[in-house]
Amino acid sequence: MQIIDVQATDVIQSMTNNDLYLYKRKNSNAAFRDLVAYDTYMQNSHKTGTVFVSRSKEDLTEGKGFIVTSYEALNTKYRKLTHWTPNIFRGGRYYDFQRQYIKGHEKENLKQINVIGFDIDTKNVDLYALFLACDELNLPRPNVLLETPRGYQGFFILDTPFFIHKQGDYKALRVADRIASNILEALSHYVPVDSNCNQFGFYRIPNDENIIYFDDEKIETNSLIEWSKAYEHEAKKQRFHVIYGGKHSSECQYVASDWYRALLQTRSIRAGEYAASRNNALLTLALANYADNIPFETAYDVLDQWNSALDHPLPLKEFERTLKSAYSGKYKGVQRDYVESLLENWTDGNATFTGQSGWYKFAKPREDRERSHYKEWEQDIVSYLEANTSAEQPFYSCSLRGLAKQLDMPVSTLKEVLKKSTYLYKKTKGKGRAAKTILATKSMLFNHLIVIRKKDDKTVQMIFTELFCDTQKLNNGHEKFKGFSTETVRDTS
Repeated sequence: MQIIDVQATDVIQSMTNNDLYLYKRKNSNAAFRDLVAYDTYMQNSHKTGTVFVSRSKEDLTEGKGFIVTSYEALNTKYRKLTHWTPNIFRGGRYYDFQRQYIKGHEKENLKQINVIGFDIDTKNVDLYALFLACDELNLPRPNVLLETPRGYQGFFILDTPFFIHKQGDYKALRVADRIASNILEALSHYVPVDSNCNQFGFYRIPNDENIIYFDDEKIETNSLIEWSKAYEHEAKKQRFHVIYGGKHSSECQYVASDWYRALLQTRSIRAGEYAASRNNALLTLALANYADNIPFETAYDVLDQWNSALDHPLPLKEFERTLKSAYSGKYKGVQRDYVESLLENWTDGNATFTGQSGWYKFAKPREDRERSHYKEWEQDIVSYLEANTSAEQPFYSCSLRGLAKQLDMPVSTLKEVLKKSTYLYKKTKGKGRAAKTILATKSMLFNHLIVIRKKDDKTVQMIFTELFCDTQKLNNGHEKFKGFSTETVRDTS
């Protein structure tokens, strides 16, 4: 569950899985009887791990830091530290004790992996999109979010650590590394995570100012392993679509089809074949991209590679002319007869045409249509709210009739969009003509939480709980949205 009153020490212990020694081995401030009782209790314990810490980014860059083996030491030092290793190492040493040069924080010296971390090296990011991305990917949401001077860091806390053993040829390390890489790759399509960061190295240490989110319900390690396997399995099926920026087959009617892949793998297509020449093949492949809303530049890169690999490629000018023609909008779509002719002439015949029969009818531009799509209406509302709210004042107060007039939208449509949207928060006060509606985007609410967290507002985690509770309950007003001051509401009445 999301913790209301977050203590940095609790986050630190959760991230390290309580696997450090409780008291200092030397010079502890604990009572002697407590030390004796704890030593007796811990006689058969294997809590002999180590974390590395550093006082500043500059010290860390120079290789300077400290070796810490107990929570008592971390509890007394964390306020003056900036970086640490949340994953536990077997031990550490100093190159130079006086100058505090540390060694031993290599992957091979890891004792156990408790967390998988990621780094977002920019403040210009929609953090709520991170949670929506996890939901869409069927990936558990991160347990911890920290604000850093240049961006944010997040962590998935495992309920069962990966224990690293040299005898097993570091198999657990390879598995954890693979899962971490898959997580970074999956999230990179939604938020700008740093794919080059060392997932098991140094991160910012939680303190009393930088924790903006904490959920102490750890992630089942086995479920994360299964997620990683499923992600890789899907990635193999969609390997062809990596170049298309992660599009899935459900979003692409044509470029995900067997016939498209079969044509893209051909090398012997030549000129002079009626309805089955190189030009027809290129035009057909390009129209498939256009129909699936693939950007022109992306289609150009893919089809340029295809053309270059042909035994007799088209000249560059002819290639570009054909591609531009396909993206001109004058064609209505992929023609089935052309596809079948190309397949018959240049493939092994195993692939067959799938898709709309005959010419594919493109959706008209919005300005040419009498009715707009649901997502377009939703984006209109989001854009309007973003222009009229801020992180300091995230709410917009209005009447639905007045807002519908502002957006040139039917009131019934506005109500339907607000009812279905998972990206908008709505609460109505009063009844009939006197009713007022409070609206906000969840993204702006998330930014507001960061603002009030900096002000040390202890209700912030309560707000997180409300923000992430069931969307339908929120939208229907069955849950109270605690913690927000009425001063944060912009009233347009």
